[in-house]
Amino acid sequence: MWLLAAVLVAVPVEVSAQEIRISRADCADTVGLVARQAPLSRVLERLGESLGFVLIYQSQSDPLVTRDARLAATDLVRALAHDMNFSIEEAFDPNCLQGRRVTKLAVLPDTADKGPSGVAAHPARQTPEIERIARQTMVDYLQSHGQEDQSVEDIAVH
Repeated sequence: MWLLAAVLVAVPVEVSAQEIRISRADCADTVGLVARQAPLSRVLERLGESLGFVLIYQSQSDPLVTRDARLAATDLVRALAHDMNFSIEEAFDPNCLQGRRVTKLAVLPDTADKGPSGVAAHPARQTPEIERIARQTMVDYLQSHGQEDQSVEDIAVH
């Protein structure tokens, strides 16, 4: 027991020097931010508290931020989240610098964590049923416009 206590005392513990300072947290003027080695989620959380927007942070990554900036609120939020998959909601506000205020910021899950994309690599094959529906749709369209039934080749632009 004493040996463990001696080891814990003798081993220096590195303390992260996180710092987050926000000044002039008002959308009518530029917002000052000083952040040193602070997790992005914490910086955005503090900005949300100061500027009055809702933050939803779903990303598994939380990069450290070191930034000294003075920007309009919406520009600052966008600059901080630019490397993330995010969605921002804004509301019209004539009292704000750019005529809008951030109301919600969602930092979405990392796209790499979702696995394969839902986009098909190859288009779906034309089945006989799809061909029949497409043909009937063409006939209905032509009839509704007072034209006679024609083949696709006949009406194609050459």
